Amino acid sequence: MRKLLVLAAGISAVLAVPAQAPAQDNDAHVVIDKAIKAIGGLDKAKSLKAFTAKIKGNVSVMGMDLDFTLDAYTQPPGKSKAVINVDVGGQQLQIIQVFNEDKGWISAAGQVMELDKETLDEHKAMVHVESVTSLFSLKEDKAMKLSPLGESKVGATPVVGVQVTKEGKRDVNLYFDKKSHLLLKAEYRAIDQFSKQEVNQEKIFTEYKELLPGLKLPSKQVINNDGKKAMDLEFIEVRAVDRHDDSVFAKPQ
Repeated sequence: MRKLLVLAAGISAVLAVPAQAPAQDNDAHVVIDKAIKAIGGLDKAKSLKAFTAKIKGNVSVMGMDLDFTLDAYTQPPGKSKAVINVDVGGQQLQIIQVFNEDKGWISAAGQVMELDKETLDEHKAMVHVESVTSLFSLKEDKAMKLSPLGESKVGATPVVGVQVTKEGKRDVNLYFDKKSHLLLKAEYRAIDQFSKQEVNQEKIFTEYKELLPGLKLPSKQVINNDGKKAMDLEFIEVRAVDRHDDSVFAKPQ
């Protein structure tokens, strides 16, 4: 059961180069600039402070495919809350998971537990991944380095790749549609929250829509671990807010 309770950890849910950087490094920045422009531009994104989202999806857990709905509350850089309702064998289980800076809790079936250091550390690693895939931090965080990965394909779609590196963080490879410049895939190392094994995780982004005014975002995601589907998500609604009340990120009762 505890493995099921950490479901939200993977869901809870954005550069500069040296003056003497080689030409191909500059090309990586051009790719990112085009991608940011394609989804609505940096100025619009920088005005957004916090978010709520309604999500539905399916997760593969211990040989079962479980449907769930998720209400997410996010306030970067370190606060998030997920209220998950999951169907387990026809029974509804509600899971509440909160991350508040260096603390975290999970609540289910009337029990509340503090999250262990391993889970908190992995959550922080995934926050970095989400920051990279949002793209905007790539223009703000001077410690992030961009390198070209060349051309390849995601499915049948030609893409151009960019690797993002930062000291002390996991590398993230990004793949952009050559025509639309939209992000189609991210690839990185992760810890599977159920097996606790390190995996090669990839996120596939599809069906871009104007989920926030002026910003085109992927409404669907598929998450694969070592080539096998682990989860799929569909964003039903996303709403920007100035900030969440502090009580949202308090320890669940």
